[in-house]
Amino acid sequence: MDFLEELPEQIFRDILLRVPYKSQQQIKQLLERAKEMMECVQFYQDRIKFGLAEKYICFLEHAAISIYDPVDQSCIMRTHIPTGFRTLPDSQILCVKNKLILVGLTSERKYTMETLIYDVLSGTWKQAAQIPIGKRRFACCATPEGSIYIAGGYAKYDNAGEPREAAVYKVDEDKWELLPQMVEEVGFCRGFFFEGMFYVIGSVCQRFDPSTGVWSIVNMGRQSLWSIYNLFERLLAFSMNRIMQYDWEGNVWRELDPLPRVLWGQVYATEWRDQIFLCGNDAPSIDHPTIFYMYKPGAPFFERWISLDKLKLVGRNVIYVATIEI
Repeated sequence: MDFLEELPEQIFRDILLRVPYKSQQQIKQLLERAKEMMECVQFYQDRIKFGLAEKYICFLEHAAISIYDPVDQSCIMRTHIPTGFRTLPDSQILCVKNKLILVGLTSERKYTMETLIYDVLSGTWKQAAQIPIGKRRFACCATPEGSIYIAGGYAKYDNAGEPREAAVYKVDEDKWELLPQMVEEVGFCRGFFFEGMFYVIGSVCQRFDPSTGVWSIVNMGRQSLWSIYNLFERLLAFSMNRIMQYDWEGNVWRELDPLPRVLWGQVYATEWRDQIFLCGNDAPSIDHPTIFYMYKPGAPFFERWISLDKLKLVGRNVIYVATIEI
């Protein structure tokens, strides 16, 4: 490795940019010079810019977070959540640039809902600013610009706030801001961002326009509440034995594809390359994922579904999933 230390700066950096993420930790341990470069945000941005970054699946587990490569179904990173915080069944993991944001954790020291940030480049944890809304079963999503919206849910913690409150978290500024209150209070709900709008689906569907700061009620019909996602700019609902897609013009849910197995309860789904990674359980008595698939919409039927059987080993601990490009 000594000859690498002697290479000119630009050549050395160009070589590092092409090192796969799963090998970067080993390189950083061997070369201090490489560690400084690889943990720089500009290094991450250049990997994205030049098409060298790779996409992986992130799991929020009961006491840890992990990153898996779905190609060979191997775990390439796993780290425990810091002492003093614990996950809940409705905690979520979201990806904003090179950071994994854990929303909806509870503090063991005080009865509040908390947010943690894991920097994938440096491998370090940080507690985010105090969230102004402490509720369960809330709607939450990240925007392409790097903000996190949260709304709805039912009061649970000391920092619960008012029933109709919503908030946005600016990740780069580490700052929460309260939004105008929703039109109606909504308990169990899901959230997604679509064409610049934040949607909250529960007993009623409400939409927030960040450009005007106004909430409105919209009619979107009813589907499986806990398994609705915006994937590749298509609103999809995973409902036991089928995938439904929302037709915005016709204001109706239409069947897109049957599922290869009946999936009970919560189905977790996220984008990966041009495919959709999803997991769920195959029995009503089980409360964790037991079935893992990669789904390619529009592919020939026998190529549409790929079973990821090796991931069953981590399934017992999975609470939520996300995709990171790093």
